[in-house]
Amino acid sequence: MLALPGFLRAFLFAFFFLVQVKVHAQIVEASDNKDAITAPQTSSKIVMPTQQVIVKPTEATVKQKDSEILKAIRKAVQPVEPTNQIVILNTEKGFVPDKVHVKKGEAYKVHVVNINMREKNTSFIMDSFTQSHNTVFATEKTFNIEPQVEGVYSYQCPETGMQGQLVVVSEEAPATKTKRKLASE
Repeated sequence: MLALPGFLRAFLFAFFFLVQVKVHAQIVEASDNKDAITAPQTSSKIVMPTQQVIVKPTEATVKQKDSEILKAIRKAVQPVEPTNQIVILNTEKGFVPDKVHVKKGEAYKVHVVNINMREKNTSFIMDSFTQSHNTVFATEKTFNIEPQVEGVYSYQCPETGMQGQLVVVSEEAPATKTKRKLASE
C-alpha cells in the first residue's frame, strides 16, 4: 500500500514532464518554420459612419444633468421630510377631495382618514405608488410619496367602489395660471 502513492507520484511526474517536452518541441519547431504561423489578415479599408455618432452635449443639458445628479446625491445623503401635506377623507359619498394636484419631483406626506360611518373598516389603495393601507374608522394612516412621472393616477377604496385621482403636473407651472390666494385674502 505504501508503494502505490510513490509509484503514482512518479508516474504523474513522468507524464507531465513528457507533455511539457512535447509542447516545447512544437513551439521550437513552429518558430523555426515561420511560414507555419500566420497572423490573421485585417482589412485596411476604413469605413466612415453615415451619421454623426458623437454628439456634443449643449451647456443646458450638461447643467440639467448636473442638477439632477446633485438632487439625487442630496436626497441620498439627507432624506428630505416632506413639507407638503395632503389630507384625503374617505366619506360615505366618496373621497374628499376626489382630485388632488401635485408637482413632479416634490415629496408629499399623505394623510388618509376614514370617516365613513357605514364602512368602518376599509382599504385605501394607490397602486401606482405601491401604497395599500387598512383605514379603520376615525384613525389616520400616513405615508410619503414623491411622484416622478407626469400623469393621472387613481386611488381607490375597493370595499365601497369609490375612486379619486392624483394628477401629477410638471415642476414648471404654466404662466397662464394664477397662483391661489389664501382664504383670508
